[in-house]
Amino acid sequence: MAEIKWPSEEDKYEAIGYLAVAGVVSSIEATVPRGQKDKFRKEYDGKYSDEYPYEADKYGKQFRIYLNDTEGCPDALRDNLDEKYGNRINSTEFITELVKEFGFKFTKQPQDSKRIKSLALARCSKSCADAFRKGNNGYRDFIQNIEKVVKNEKRLPTPTACEYVEQNISRKTEKKTMSKPSTAPAFSPNQILKLGWVGEQYIAYLLKIKDATLLEAIGIALDAEYKVEWFNEGVQAAKDNMTLLDPIDGSSVEYVKEWEDQSVGKGCDILVHFENEDDISIEVKSSKRTYPFFNMTSVEMQEMEKEGNRYVLIKLNKLENLIGGKSPEIIAIINPYEKLFKPKHIKEATFIIGGK
Repeated sequence: MAEIKWPSEEDKYEAIGYLAVAGVVSSIEATVPRGQKDKFRKEYDGKYSDEYPYEADKYGKQFRIYLNDTEGCPDALRDNLDEKYGNRINSTEFITELVKEFGFKFTKQPQDSKRIKSLALARCSKSCADAFRKGNNGYRDFIQNIEKVVKNEKRLPTPTACEYVEQNISRKTEKKTMSKPSTAPAFSPNQILKLGWVGEQYIAYLLKIKDATLLEAIGIALDAEYKVEWFNEGVQAAKDNMTLLDPIDGSSVEYVKEWEDQSVGKGCDILVHFENEDDISIEVKSSKRTYPFFNMTSVEMQEMEKEGNRYVLIKLNKLENLIGGKSPEIIAIINPYEKLFKPKHIKEATFIIGGK
């Protein structure tokens, strides 16, 4: 791929700000022609992990960045991602600048986000500094915006129901490769907690207004009478916001709610109570866009097994659509324990075992 031609210096700094977000960069790799390893290590002293550089039969050096996440990627950078792999930056010139001038390293370990930000802001104009912050704060801004939309609960768009399609994990030996983007979101733990809360509130809202699309998807009759118990209802109003200040430039980083997840230990997020029927348990798994993987706790899985057809897993995708007044997507799975909890559907698992 040709070297990147940035539309403006601000576009470049927005891209650097995005790449500096913790979790966005999976690795920065270096390959050099055979016999040039020592030359590379002298030139990039202190800026690589021990595994780099790789040596290969090549005429020149090749540097590559692999991304864990491309969801918040600025347009100017997205236009320069490798078309085949979708999550790779091939520009050796740009990567050289990132490493030599901005504190990035050739490594598979997490990048030093604070140092990168400090170096970037110390060397750029005000407009470029603003662009860097725009790229660096994309995830924070998204969470704050989606929270505002859902909190209002004013005529939120009805969802689009998608049919569940079985997908199996390949039986072939897995290779640790970055040939395809994982699109795993680079949200912080606090942001993931908030994203989950937003998804739960949206589903609770749909239940309260008796949204026809949702009720049909989870098997509740439109004329059914029920009460909704959402365990996390009202928790965000329990305590005020706590503002974290960035020690580098004094700007607000994000707001952290001082509340705990009230669904912990319950086995689900929402209970639907009927007068003459057993309750329906609902677990909500939310994604900003579309992400096929999610985690389950032991308590959730045990509750799924126990409740059978009275347990519904809702995978809520494209939650970001709510910001533009568009419909997110739901995949409702009734009795998910029966459908999902088989080795061919499980990416990986953690077990506990004893001995005597």
